Amino acid sequence: MIGKLESRRILITGAASGMGREIARLFSREGADLALLDRDEAGVKAIADELSAKAFGCDVADRPAVGRIVAAAGEALAGLDGVVNAAGILDITPFDDLDPDSWDRMIAVNLTGPFNVVKAALPFLRQAERATIVTIASVSALMPMPGTSGYSASKAGVAMFTKCLGMDLGPNIRANSICPGVIRTEMTRFLWENPEHTARATERVSLKRLGETDDVSRAALFFSTEDSGFTTGTELPVDGGFSWR
Repeated sequence: MIGKLESRRILITGAASGMGREIARLFSREGADLALLDRDEAGVKAIADELSAKAFGCDVADRPAVGRIVAAAGEALAGLDGVVNAAGILDITPFDDLDPDSWDRMIAVNLTGPFNVVKAALPFLRQAERATIVTIASVSALMPMPGTSGYSASKAGVAMFTKCLGMDLGPNIRANSICPGVIRTEMTRFLWENPEHTARATERVSLKRLGETDDVSRAALFFSTEDSGFTTGTELPVDGGFSWR
């Protein structure tokens, strides 16, 4: 059986763990050739070796490095026709206590990082007959929650940035974002390893469970295929019915 991403060449950031790693595994099963980026060089090499993909150590906030690495990734795959921006960081801290350095870092990774990656990948994407950009935002982009002023600002920014990409880069390049709720990853371990926090998080959503990384990877697959061929510049909550968009 031919996979949905057969012959596609896709770059995935944040691929060493969590949602990015699960997206890489699903996309590999669907036939894509992959270039995987992460600042965790050992971690990204491990998943790349597992999937016979190309691995690149890179901090998406480092614009010169991103330019070099994305160019190398495009050359290694003989082009790019897809990008998934999954790299991200989280700091839940009340605003009174939020360190300005933490604010700066979340903006740099969660918002400026996708800008850097898409800007560097654009010459390759423009050469493709059709191309897709998928960015992992957050339910925090859609509604405020305590202690998330920096994180929510960065994710709301990247959701709007992706909308603008959908407008500016059509008709041959589509751009959409995914807004996950609480997903079981290392980044949210402090939530789901605490029974009280887990009970509170599951009770407030309609589906009465936490999200899994494959919930997000399937949404990324949808946005990266012609199953979503008439969809661009939008965001999809994958949150169990928390935000009720």
